[in-house]
Amino acid sequence: MARFRRRPATVPAGIPHISSMTNHARARTVVSGWVLFVALLVSAGCEQRRTVPSIDSAVPLRPAPIGQSNVAAATTWDSKLGPVLLVAGSAPDLATVVVGDSARAGGDTVTEREAIAIRSTPAILVGHGDSVELGILQEARIAKDEDENECTGWPTWHIVRARSTAPPKPWAIGFVGTTVQPVTMDSSESLSRADSARLAAEVTRLASSLPSSGGGDRLVGLPFTVTALWRFRAAPGVEGVAANLVRRVNQEARPLEERTLLIAERDSTRRDDRFILAYYDRAQGAEETVESRDVLAIARTSPNAQPMLVMARDFGDGMAYAIVERDPSGRWREKWHSARGHCK
Repeated sequence: MARFRRRPATVPAGIPHISSMTNHARARTVVSGWVLFVALLVSAGCEQRRTVPSIDSAVPLRPAPIGQSNVAAATTWDSKLGPVLLVAGSAPDLATVVVGDSARAGGDTVTEREAIAIRSTPAILVGHGDSVELGILQEARIAKDEDENECTGWPTWHIVRARSTAPPKPWAIGFVGTTVQPVTMDSSESLSRADSARLAAEVTRLASSLPSSGGGDRLVGLPFTVTALWRFRAAPGVEGVAANLVRRVNQEARPLEERTLLIAERDSTRRDDRFILAYYDRAQGAEETVESRDVLAIARTSPNAQPMLVMARDFGDGMAYAIVERDPSGRWREKWHSARGHCK
């Protein structure tokens, strides 16, 4: 994922080399079995989505305790997700490799043992929509002068399509040696103007109800700008929305900015009901240095598993990544976060 600051756009309000011949032969053998396995699984997942029954509309969607980010909390990487998290780089053939150990970060964090585990092993690449593709990580790392505009503080590898040397189609996140299924995310741009405006108004209302992250009265009452918004199915009969919002105090010397990521849910059979806040993460600081959050993708480990949202935290001089997962009660909790990578 390219590291750069995007200016808000308002939504209507409201790791050593081994013989390449050996690697290629081994990869071809491994991939063929994986392709069949993943194809069957994805097919089953799609069928599962088509036959999911709606919930009983007579049973209300009860408010769940609000989850909140706690970056200092100890988190554990789920081994079911494979050895590493892959994040798309500035081009589809580049992958940022993030280790699951929350105490390790930096460009040399992939050990020889981990490199052997992920080298030429099929990776499932998930996009923002419901796209899934198989990729193969290459051992060649990006030279620093190739990557100076995309410093994340983490190692970057080349990745190609399985059974091909062509780059993958655009993707967002990936997992090696395991299976995941994407959760379709409808961006505000893909929604009707009316739906987009209604959702923007809902997330703005929820953001306004949250406590300030330290700005005191300086931010109270100031309007929010919705910079990104996605609608998705959180569970059978449950509509979810994830959004990024920003508000600022304009000062010539040092503008103050507050950035919020929130997740909310409602019963999808009751379209007039308000959304219930399920998670939020908020940071505040100088406009050029305040931490920002990007929603990368939402996925499940199986058709019946709870969804997990993968996010990037941009600190300006490096990146960290986190997974926020839903529990059956509708509460979203941060289950894992990486260490913070630092650019040199």
